Amino acid sequence: MDGSHPLVGTVEQSVAVVAAGDGFEVVADEEGDLCGHGTACAGIVRQLAPECSLHSVRVLGAGYTGSGDVLLAGLRWAIEQGFDVVNMSISTTKSKFATVLHELADSAYFGRTILCASAHNLAVESYPWRFSSVISVGSHEEADPRLLYANPTPPVEFFARGVDLDVAWPGGGTLRCTGNSFATPHVAGLCALALAKHPHLTPFQVKHLLYLTAENVRGGTR
Repeated sequence: MDGSHPLVGTVEQSVAVVAAGDGFEVVADEEGDLCGHGTACAGIVRQLAPECSLHSVRVLGAGYTGSGDVLLAGLRWAIEQGFDVVNMSISTTKSKFATVLHELADSAYFGRTILCASAHNLAVESYPWRFSSVISVGSHEEADPRLLYANPTPPVEFFARGVDLDVAWPGGGTLRCTGNSFATPHVAGLCALALAKHPHLTPFQVKHLLYLTAENVRGGTR
């Protein structure tokens, strides 16, 4: 992510997953955001949770290139750091990674790290958003960044703002974007706010809190 962007602000740490021999390692990110995706998501989180600490784990290269192995390595590292909330505006359609992703998602859940994962924008089988140990997010069209809907017919659990957003983009400007990738950091930001006030909450309790405060569950009362 672009930590110099005024809509992102201070980034505590920026790392990248790179190939190393027969595996991967996590190193300081010297290249920065190569496709804009991380900067956009970080700006949304910052908007909702302005006092949060942001950490960047880059698993995508220029042109949104990447692999399931890099995704796994980045997620494993993030979980090992014990971050409170991990925004995953990314998924893989390759079923060979599903088992390990499921294990990592469960490890995060029991280690009190909340994973917010975007549902795929297309009607395809993808992961990790389908796992019950993550908070899965799709998009709604309304403009309120705090407006959340609970889905009565999962597997997608919540819908957040994700249509026609002006998001932070590398270089200091903004870009109008649509997609579940940009709905997900809205939920990550709400999770960060909940944990800032109630740090004892478990991922299960935070998910339940999101459900109880969803617009269509609380009856539209403010």
